[in-house]
Amino acid sequence: MNLKQMEAFYWLTRLKSYQRVADHIGLTQPAVSARISGLEDSLGVPLIDRSASEFTLTEQGYEVAEYAETFLNLSEAMTSRLKNKQKRRYTVGTVGMVTKTWATTLRRKILDDPEIGIVDFHSGSNVDLRQQVRTGALDMAFVTGEAGLPQIAESFSVSYKVGWVARPDIVGEIMRPLTPDEIRSLPLIFYPHTSPLFRPVADMVDETRRRPNARHTANSLGMICDMVRMGFGVAAIPLAAVEREIATGMIVEIPTTVQLAPLDTRCVHLNRARRQQTEKIFALARQAAEEWATAHPRYVGFQPG
Repeated sequence: MNLKQMEAFYWLTRLKSYQRVADHIGLTQPAVSARISGLEDSLGVPLIDRSASEFTLTEQGYEVAEYAETFLNLSEAMTSRLKNKQKRRYTVGTVGMVTKTWATTLRRKILDDPEIGIVDFHSGSNVDLRQQVRTGALDMAFVTGEAGLPQIAESFSVSYKVGWVARPDIVGEIMRPLTPDEIRSLPLIFYPHTSPLFRPVADMVDETRRRPNARHTANSLGMICDMVRMGFGVAAIPLAAVEREIATGMIVEIPTTVQLAPLDTRCVHLNRARRQQTEKIFALARQAAEEWATAHPRYVGFQPG
């Protein structure tokens, strides 16, 4: 059994076609078949039910499929970490809320310290950053508490108030807080199902019922903010992301009878192998987050670790 055989089997369980696997990893179909057969011979069990009319794994095949994914993740993580040790660049991952708020202050602080070196920022969703952490592509990561990763004990947290917003021409004059039923009657902009905001918002407006108006979806905080500005509809977002637009009246904050819980962001990963850089950048991140929260107390709160 070897990694190449496990790789071929992993992609076969995903693509369910020897030819598609061959095209994906740059081999011929006979070469893929040989790797699968070699894996079965080394394990002593059949992994593919060849009597079935369509692609089907055997019971042992399902078990090996789980291990195959783990093998590949570990291999990718090891390779990434070895490469990271040879590079001078440092990579910080941030979810959209952090990117649009205190990460800008952190970047300025890093640029002001020539000893730190080059720092790359990677902005993405919880799902994206979680995978980047597991493969070792990130040296530091700030995500929401719902990302499914263990949090750093000494980490600080930043809490973001979540509220409903829209352009004034979409909602008209609001004289009182709106009920969830009144909110659901409006055109709404949703996050994807993987977002920590999707379920609270969907539950609040009871999205399982008939939908009386348009429902739009965007895959990032930045795009949702853009869709609100363009008048697609109403969205529940961390209000700090559109604080300037609310102040100018371009966007209005909609009072509601039911409040959404705030979202907290914390550091979930620190590269201990690069201790000196990590400690310096983490200290700057704490300063940047606290400064931002102090300057924007209406929508952001800072909690020391």
